[in-house]
Amino acid sequence: MGICLTAACCILNCSSVADDNSVPIENHFNVIGTKIYAPDGNEFLIKGVNVNGPGWVFPRDTLQDITLITDVWQFNTVRICAAIGWNWALNNNKDLDSIIKAFTEKGVVSILEVHDYTGIYPPVIANERYEMNGSYVVKRLPSRTELKKWWVDKANRFKNNPYVWFNIMNEPGSDNTKKSAELWSEIHGGIIKAIRDAGAHNIIVLDDHGWGQGSGYYGGASSYDSAIIRMGPELNKKYYNLVYSLHTYDAWRDGLSRFNQYFKDAYGKGLCIILGEFGAGKDNLSQLNAVKNMYDSAIPENIGRMYWAWDDAGLQLTEDGCGWQIDKQNGEKPGNLTWAGEMVWLDNRGLLTSPVPDYNLDLPPFTNSDFENGFPGGWSDWGGSSIQDGVSYNGSKALVISKGAPGGGGFSVELKPSTAYQFSAWGKNSAQTNSSTDVGIKYRSSPNAQQEQHHFVSFKGSTWEQKSVMFTTPAAIYGATFFLWKPDAGVAFYVDDLELITAP
Repeated sequence: MGICLTAACCILNCSSVADDNSVPIENHFNVIGTKIYAPDGNEFLIKGVNVNGPGWVFPRDTLQDITLITDVWQFNTVRICAAIGWNWALNNNKDLDSIIKAFTEKGVVSILEVHDYTGIYPPVIANERYEMNGSYVVKRLPSRTELKKWWVDKANRFKNNPYVWFNIMNEPGSDNTKKSAELWSEIHGGIIKAIRDAGAHNIIVLDDHGWGQGSGYYGGASSYDSAIIRMGPELNKKYYNLVYSLHTYDAWRDGLSRFNQYFKDAYGKGLCIILGEFGAGKDNLSQLNAVKNMYDSAIPENIGRMYWAWDDAGLQLTEDGCGWQIDKQNGEKPGNLTWAGEMVWLDNRGLLTSPVPDYNLDLPPFTNSDFENGFPGGWSDWGGSSIQDGVSYNGSKALVISKGAPGGGGFSVELKPSTAYQFSAWGKNSAQTNSSTDVGIKYRSSPNAQQEQHHFVSFKGSTWEQKSVMFTTPAAIYGATFFLWKPDAGVAFYVDDLELITAP
């Protein structure tokens, strides 16, 4: 039975539905103000993980892992990743009813989500040429009408199961413009109405725009960085049981103060916030730093969080890759957890407090800096980057930025404050150029500083040469990044054997 959590509930029948997000619905999960309450009336704090669902890219059968997910790892929520238009994956985990039933019987919340629109919005007309393999359409981008129809079907199928929640679109929109925020509100609002018109009171989850990350929230409440914070209050006036979801990756590196401000601003507007995705590659320092900041901000605020993902070896829960690859399955703490995996394991058991343990991985400043084993950890391609054989200064491989357009790339590094460093690199262009290719280190001296400090070497010549630069870091460092930028579209650039060492 539901309990009276507000004065309004003591006057009205609890099974009624209010449009002010304040009256609990009997025998349901309810959003009251900024918190989620379970059907028994207790506050519900999400400790979850993303899992494979219908049409999702990873083929591993989720049903075989139910006990590991619920009893061994002790997740109380799963986010079931689904796709509508990925034709080549339609047979993956297609028995949604069995998956929902298995988790529901364990008392675990299932948040069903549609992953097709990551970084974009559903078109008015379906795009049949979204991605092709010869003449066979392997991906199609379903229209807004199709997305709404899909959700109405799920609303009718699961409206009597309060343990099923509806996450309308994964990470919609790639930018932080007013136009994106308005489209975010328009499309979500139409689908929310359709779900409610179907008679479903289930909690509905809305991801932020800007790849789900709210663009790192550098601009604050006065910007359109977060569609949630700008547009959520108006949706809350129209609809009940809405939860808003932020995703935490590289945009939130060095983001503790920004996390705190995001949560403060959301709470000030009466919005219920969760973290629908977070995760870290074991050598991606940007993601590791973001996860640490997330925990240090979210734990004191009791904000629910869900790891990405149970079955993704790229953002590992274990040294072997995925959550199901733990070396102990009897409930004892596994011995092969990554730092991120250990944080999740402890968090699920109520054993993690802030500040969380640091990710002291004893990594060198650069990993794989000779490129013999591919890109360095956390590499971001800004255009044209590849690893090629037979072009190295020393060894067999080098990093190449192709000609035909400007290009470059970078990755996060960890620097110690108030420390002298020497950075060096071997480089050459495919031909002499008047526009130098710059290779070096950049960082900010405060979290929101607009101006970055750069320390770099420049290459204009067409023969291999090593160049070095020395610098001393300030007392505080934020967003330290290796960068490489080639402005001349008429040449290719080759770089090899990067080195960053502490200087005498």
